[in-house]
Amino acid sequence: MKKLFLFLIVSAVFLALSGQAFASHLKIDKVMISEVNTQDKIATLQFNIVWENSWKNETNSDGVWFFAKYKTPEGLWKHVSLKTASAGSFDYLDHTPDMFSRGDGADMGMWIPEEKTGGFLFRTKGNGNSLSKNVRILWDYSKEGISDAQLMQSPVQVMGLEMVHVPRGEFYVGDPKGPNGPDNSFYSYPDKGSYQIKSEDSILVDKVDGALYCDQDNPRSREDVPFTIPAAFPKGFDPFWIMKYELSSQQFVDFLNTLDRKQQQSMVEADISQDEIKNYYVKTNSAEEHLRNAIVTAKKGNGTIDPVKFYTYAPARAVNFMSWSNIAAIADWAGLRPITELEYEKAARGPGKPLVNELSWGVAMEDIEKIGRVDTFDGADGSGYEKKVPQKGVVNACFGGGIAPFDVGKKTAPDNPGFEGPVSGEIFENTLQGDVSERINTGASYYGVRNLSGNLWERCVTIGHTLGRSFVAQRGDGALTQDGFANVSNWPGKDGAGAGNRGGVWSSPEPKYLRVSLRFAANFPKSEDGKNSGCRLGF
Repeated sequence: MKKLFLFLIVSAVFLALSGQAFASHLKIDKVMISEVNTQDKIATLQFNIVWENSWKNETNSDGVWFFAKYKTPEGLWKHVSLKTASAGSFDYLDHTPDMFSRGDGADMGMWIPEEKTGGFLFRTKGNGNSLSKNVRILWDYSKEGISDAQLMQSPVQVMGLEMVHVPRGEFYVGDPKGPNGPDNSFYSYPDKGSYQIKSEDSILVDKVDGALYCDQDNPRSREDVPFTIPAAFPKGFDPFWIMKYELSSQQFVDFLNTLDRKQQQSMVEADISQDEIKNYYVKTNSAEEHLRNAIVTAKKGNGTIDPVKFYTYAPARAVNFMSWSNIAAIADWAGLRPITELEYEKAARGPGKPLVNELSWGVAMEDIEKIGRVDTFDGADGSGYEKKVPQKGVVNACFGGGIAPFDVGKKTAPDNPGFEGPVSGEIFENTLQGDVSERINTGASYYGVRNLSGNLWERCVTIGHTLGRSFVAQRGDGALTQDGFANVSNWPGKDGAGAGNRGGVWSSPEPKYLRVSLRFAANFPKSEDGKNSGCRLGF
């Protein structure tokens, strides 16, 4: 007979580690190891999960990517390996493995990918708030090299990110105006409008009739043609998942708080080696808030050996100043991957034919009555529950704040009132205004992804650089290098070569800078953090 015993531990919960619901209206709590099989080295992790505004419709579904970390006796946080993968590919049906449980939530499904670094919980039908208690997953702790006794002393965190599934299918990239569209946008050569991606086969980029092409008015567009986008490069035809919101400040803090001190130093800009950290706004290397980045630590009492404890007072606010090394490290740590610029266009536009000068909520930039910037907030700024102001008309994007980089020196004051920096991901869905569609009111993409036009740059893998084109859809394994960097082969490296920017930002002065097809910085190998850079990952 197998030896079996039960016990409970004090658990650490998603995000604030105190059980409060913060970023993305997602809460995972009541985490415990409820059962241990010491013969097979399997432990059952149990938790509750709730998130708002979820759906399964005729097009797609949202879901939550969950994963777990445990703390070793040496004080290091390591990734939990799951025991069993689901049979078959994701298909919106429940594929909960044997001995796992999707909990008691009605119309819920679970899918565990073959890597077994985490899993998805999602609706199988309906919409609204999703709540499931007593979700259970099996931890194969034999892979971690820890003893039964060590397991009993190991705190465990279950973390999660809200995601949106983008189904398989054809779609268009670029603008119907072709070479006369947004700067460096894709088109079908020589002037045949948008280019349709019909498969994951390789794609020639060249001045050949019917080939994919984009202009090169600056080096940020692409390398010299001809070149081929390999078949292995994710083009968006095959299904994928993408984060519903940009990474929040609290999610970045939770990432930092699972690293050791050396790894933490690689992820922040301030010197955190001493007990006193004068520039305690660690991402902006300053002693005061800069452009709404709210990642902080204590000024004193940090020691010099143990990890620093990080905090944020705006947990749901999208985190800016994300370097490419930040983005890749978070992806590897979470078992996810970066997205490509072709996937960005698919996630924004969907399968339909593009509009001229299209924004991600399906309107043209000339349709000004369906574009509205947020000026300020009603409620606690950065809480995730604040409401957008103005409170009348369409308010669905964050842009026009501050002075755009190309206007520095030309203007002495911003054109618009209000703040300078990003907003919380959920702000546009917290209230619905006017008599227009929910999609326009919330600024959601065709598939339901938020803030793909405005707020922060979408840092994507580019087709315009050799190192970008070598990218494959390999996902992270949950472990970083000793220096805190990602170590997945065929991803753009720490210097950012092979990555670029899409989607417009909070400082974009006009809606034209938010257009889906715009590629003026799509091949921008910028290694350091930038005030406009956010983080959105895929699977």
